[in-house]
Amino acid sequence: MEIVAKQGYKYILIFSFLFLSSVFFDTLWALSLTLFIITLFIFRNPKREKGSNDEYAILSPIDGKVKSIRRISYLGDDSIEIVICKSILGSGSLKAPCDLKLVELRRRHGLFLCSTMKSSNSLNERALYLCKHGNLKIAIRTIAGALSRSLSVEKFEDLEAGDKFGFIGDGLVVLILPANARISAAIGDSVKATCSVIGFFNHEDRR
Repeated sequence: MEIVAKQGYKYILIFSFLFLSSVFFDTLWALSLTLFIITLFIFRNPKREKGSNDEYAILSPIDGKVKSIRRISYLGDDSIEIVICKSILGSGSLKAPCDLKLVELRRRHGLFLCSTMKSSNSLNERALYLCKHGNLKIAIRTIAGALSRSLSVEKFEDLEAGDKFGFIGDGLVVLILPANARISAAIGDSVKATCSVIGFFNHEDRR
């Protein structure tokens, strides 16, 4: 398992070199060390215990706060949309909310506006994972924020709940679930990837 997300390797190498150079020349080593530690913190990939081992459980895919929960029509189906705003101090590693099989991955390049701006939802860089959980359709959309500067997109075939599939430094993660899913999270709740249960699939839908 990665202790640090691979998306941070180049930054860690850069700040490691700066720290070693500052120690060698005996100048600004404390600042360089601080920047190195901050970089490790930002790109950490902590091992998490699942909030539930129930096969119907839906786990949070990211550390953050639930921004909105609403019913929508998506790809012709009635669905529930849960938007989670990634927290500044939280881990940016994206984790599978349940067992997933990837059907299609779409990516759209765009801007890196602040997530609080309404136009960021349509203009910012994003990726869309269209997946299946058994016979259920699930979509995960990641929208980069102003601090991301890039969006890590990792293609996969199958994932188990809690497996890492990407990284987002700042922005929004949107879960689109079947309309009959029972949502246990509420707007304003703080959630942690894999640890927090945000809902459960309907038993009848899984049959």
